Amino acid sequence: MSSTEPTARALTVPTVEPSVEDGPEDALLAAPRLTPQDLRTPRWIAAHVGILVLMAAFVLLGRWQWDVGHKVAPLTTAELQAWRTPEPAASLITAVDGLDGTKVGQAVEATGTYDSTRQLLVPGRVLNGHQGYYVLAPLVTSSDQAILVNRGFIAGSGSAEPRIPAAPKGRVTITGWAAEPESTTGEVNDNGIAEAQTTGNATSANEIQYISPAELVNQWPYHLNDGYVTATDPASLSGGLRLVPGPLPIHGTSWDLLNIGYAIQWWLFIVILGSWYFIHLRRELRGVPIGAEDDDEDEFEDDEED
Repeated sequence: MSSTEPTARALTVPTVEPSVEDGPEDALLAAPRLTPQDLRTPRWIAAHVGILVLMAAFVLLGRWQWDVGHKVAPLTTAELQAWRTPEPAASLITAVDGLDGTKVGQAVEATGTYDSTRQLLVPGRVLNGHQGYYVLAPLVTSSDQAILVNRGFIAGSGSAEPRIPAAPKGRVTITGWAAEPESTTGEVNDNGIAEAQTTGNATSANEIQYISPAELVNQWPYHLNDGYVTATDPASLSGGLRLVPGPLPIHGTSWDLLNIGYAIQWWLFIVILGSWYFIHLRRELRGVPIGAEDDDEDEFEDDEED
């Protein structure tokens, strides 16, 4: 009886070639054209600076076109004269509406008697680069009615509180400019534009942080309309007080849409240039799949032959 021995077969494992469908993470990558160290060389530093200079130039060109497109009409002599001609303070600062924000800075006048015993200081104010205080006083116009007056600015002397100059005695007629009350957030209306007001903390009983009639009605026995007068007459400024200048009236403005469009175009160039430079560096710092460069060169040569 013959015995048959099993024949051993060699198993062959098929090799799998990478297919085109494999993702980018499966493809072999060539070394990147640039490294982070290359970007620190003088040549690339000069390129970075050049891009930044171009972007800064685009900013300035856009701002120039914006300013050209935004035209401010100059005030006429008649407008300035009307602005500087005093109107009755009671007609602008009313009990119902207070002061119209577009009238901030309008010259006004009022007649009454200063109550010097109730003067207050507003700390932390700045005039021409000097730290100091505003001096507030009620100008009594009737038995229970008064107008809040900012008599002027007095410079501070270190941490010591300055002596408040005495207000004029007797019945006086003052002139000044109309102002809106300051809010507790420190904003003041300057011709319809809300601006941050520098102020300090009230540290004594004769100080108040903001110029606000709503706050002072609890301290003074007078009815106060929602607004005040910053004095400009010599009598109110007596005792060494400095004049607080008022704002000019609102100027008329117009817009040239062509120049505004040019401005937006220059600023859009900043976005385009920055995006292009970032994408270019990002591509150069990343590895390129092997064969992609050859394909690009072949396509370029074919285009030249055609």
